Amino acid sequence: MKKILLVEDEKILTDMYKEKLAQSGFEVVSAFSAEEGIELIKKEKIDLVVLDILLPKEDGLFFLREQKSNPEISSIPVVIFSNYDDADLKKQAKEFGAKAYLIKTNITPAELVKKIEEYL
Repeated sequence: MKKILLVEDEKILTDMYKEKLAQSGFEVVSAFSAEEGIELIKKEKIDLVVLDILLPKEDGLFFLREQKSNPEISSIPVVIFSNYDDADLKKQAKEFGAKAYLIKTNITPAELVKKIEEYL
C-alpha cells in the first residue's frame, strides 16, 4: 500500500481528503504545518506528498526547499494542492521539483486521486 503525506492546515479538508485517499487504497499520514511535514517525511516511508502552499509559520516552498536539500527524501514526488493561484509561486514550486501545481477549486477529490496515481 502506497503511503501519502498530506500537508494541509485546514482540518475539514484534511479529513475529507484522507477519507477519499483511504477509500482509494492509500495509507495517509497528515501534517498541519510545513515543519511537521518535514519531520514526518524523514520518519515515515512516504511515497508521495500532497502539499498546501499557504500554511501556518513556514509555507509550502519552505517544505520543498527543506526536502530538496536532504538527499534521503529529495526524490519523493510532491504535488502542490492549493487555492493560491500565483504564476511566480507556480514557477518557484516547479523549480524546487514539484510534479504538479493543482488548484483545489478546479479539481475534485477523484481527480486528485488520479493525479496521485499518475505520479506514483
